[in-house]
Amino acid sequence: MTKRALLVGSNFSAVPLLFALKRRGLHISVCGNRPDEPCHAHADQSHFMDYSDPNALLSLVENGDFDFIVPTGNDVAYMSTTFVAGKLGFPRFDSMETATIIHTKQAFRRFTERNDIPAPRSVRLQGDAPPIETGALRYPLLVKPSDSFSGRGVTKVFDRTELAAAVADARRNSRSAEVVIEEFIEGSLHSHSAFIKDQEIAFDVFVDEYCTVYPYQVDSSNHPSRLCETVRSKTRAIMARVVKLLRLEDGLIHTQFLSNGDDVWIIECMRRCPGDLYGSLVDQSLGIDYADLVITLLLGEAFSVTPRFEPPLFFGRHTITSDTPSTPFSFSHFIPSSDVRIAQLKTTGKPMNAAPFDKLAILYARFETRDEMLKVTPDFKTFISLQTLQGDLA
Repeated sequence: MTKRALLVGSNFSAVPLLFALKRRGLHISVCGNRPDEPCHAHADQSHFMDYSDPNALLSLVENGDFDFIVPTGNDVAYMSTTFVAGKLGFPRFDSMETATIIHTKQAFRRFTERNDIPAPRSVRLQGDAPPIETGALRYPLLVKPSDSFSGRGVTKVFDRTELAAAVADARRNSRSAEVVIEEFIEGSLHSHSAFIKDQEIAFDVFVDEYCTVYPYQVDSSNHPSRLCETVRSKTRAIMARVVKLLRLEDGLIHTQFLSNGDDVWIIECMRRCPGDLYGSLVDQSLGIDYADLVITLLLGEAFSVTPRFEPPLFFGRHTITSDTPSTPFSFSHFIPSSDVRIAQLKTTGKPMNAAPFDKLAILYARFETRDEMLKVTPDFKTFISLQTLQGDLA
């Protein structure tokens, strides 16, 4: 009998996961409340529902006779799926307590402080508590919603006079109205994707990341990373300790961190796939299938990785956005690469919100040398010309 899988989420970032499931011959159901999102077009069955309600998702799974449930690339999908997995006994999911520690900034900061994990020092505000004295924290500070993503509601403040407005903005962008205030760390931004098997890192990759249009939303990245082996080893050791402390189940743990010299600060972690087709950057550089590795671990299959490209090819990735609302007509580029690949996300004439709330396309460019990759990737936006019906935004 054909086994059945439910994919929780339906947007473009979930498509690689869906096709990894299809290659296994599974019957695939997709849930999400946007009929226009692409995963519905490839599913055997669709359930148009709001999976942010964990009890509604629980009811669907209880009545669906699913063998596997698969979260996609957002925190809401992951947390609702984890809730259902705990209720119904699906294997290879962490407990809700552990998932909350990892996916909530406030809880994760408590965890790093208790366990001496290197991370920015912070204080927390709950509910409608007024901004408190930040004590020993040194300005500038970052004020963040405890449960948002893509840099939404994050503000850098330079003195106490700016604190109240930043806290109010963070609360507007938080479902829980909880806020984290942390020291701003000067350093370069990177990510670490580690695939965990039996509480050991079985395979990992490092990526350099850049925020070039909207502060604190990553829109450009490259692989391989420029990080030295000392920083890689230190980050790997920190995350191996996190895995042991939390007794993580098999699967992906994806981490953003800052580096300055040989120092490392862990910013945030997630057990879901990162969004915006992040895995495709790694796929094209190494010749692997990132989404397939995620599914392999989730389904409990034998895990092995053999990169086709060794050493890796030099690839950069850029998400095309705008700092103002617009109606895109077309875009062009003059990236110094003979191999540019474009994933179009929006059709001509469809309005586009300003970053971080919308995006036009994601492109990948292959470079011949490491130096060329590292020269272009941090400035990708300067190589893009966006033509809109309001006038060029180049």
